[in-house]
Amino acid sequence: MENLIFAVMIMLIGSGMFSATEAALFSTSLNGAKILKSKEKRGAEYLLRIKKDMRPTITVLVVFTNIFNIAGSVLVGNIAAEFLGSAKIGIFSAILTFLVIIFAEIIPKTIGETFATPISLLLAKPLFYGTKLFSPLIILIEFFTKPIPKKKKTISEEEIRTLSNISFAEGVIEEDEKEMIHRVFLLNDLKTKDIMTPRIMITAFSSKRALKDIKDDICSSSHSRIPIYHENLDNIIGICHQRDLLIALTKGKEEEQVANFADPEVTTVPEDKKIDELIPVFRKQRCHLAIVVDEFGGTAGVVTLEDVLEQIIGSVVDETDKAENLRKKAKEKRV
Repeated sequence: MENLIFAVMIMLIGSGMFSATEAALFSTSLNGAKILKSKEKRGAEYLLRIKKDMRPTITVLVVFTNIFNIAGSVLVGNIAAEFLGSAKIGIFSAILTFLVIIFAEIIPKTIGETFATPISLLLAKPLFYGTKLFSPLIILIEFFTKPIPKKKKTISEEEIRTLSNISFAEGVIEEDEKEMIHRVFLLNDLKTKDIMTPRIMITAFSSKRALKDIKDDICSSSHSRIPIYHENLDNIIGICHQRDLLIALTKGKEEEQVANFADPEVTTVPEDKKIDELIPVFRKQRCHLAIVVDEFGGTAGVVTLEDVLEQIIGSVVDETDKAENLRKKAKEKRV
């Protein structure tokens, strides 16, 4: 009887060990392995190598799991037949099946998923070299599975949205983090004209105006950057910083024309440009404001880096803003 119990224990422990290891590896993501590698965790380097190509390692785990399950069942069955006889072997087989399901599958895989990181790090190195050792067996198995097409796994936008909703519901991320994730995916759906300040709401100065003539407008403006045009808004020749104009006024330069303080570097973007394409433009040009032009080259409005960021973090209104949404106000003005 001791031999029978010992054989059952070896079978359950061996099968359970490989099942737990398989579950742990599947529960550890590739990005998670990269993070562990960056933290220089012991075994992380081998874990990352395994995660980059899981097929050989999983093949070895599946083979040994089945060896313990199948060969172990045959061995245990033969031993049980000697002690129990053919009359009780059916009952024993049912009990053994139950034990395999519980102690070699469900419990080990639950443990593997729960303690995925420590188990993966602990076993990564022996698994890596064990896979190399059994490479001839892996090559043989892959020879028979090669005709089966392998689909590359990708994660869709909808799956990421769903994961963020689940993470929020489970308390993993905050509501504002969930909302930002959702808004990021909208950047490719919106165009510049959807977020720009329209032409009729632009604060701009004629290049020929003297500072003394627009002193009140400079002081009352809620915009830090002001376009400067020549003759009409379709001919923007530069951008002025409000602070430069205020400094000039305090230094008694009221007679000078506003054009003298304009930066001639003007960034223009088409009104149908996708919002996610604006961020590289602002970064490359090192600017915070761009002139939006229509299909005919005329000024349709202005767009700022803040307008883009608001699509991710939500509306930002400071103490100088007179209107929370200039686009909404522009529509009301047309009506």
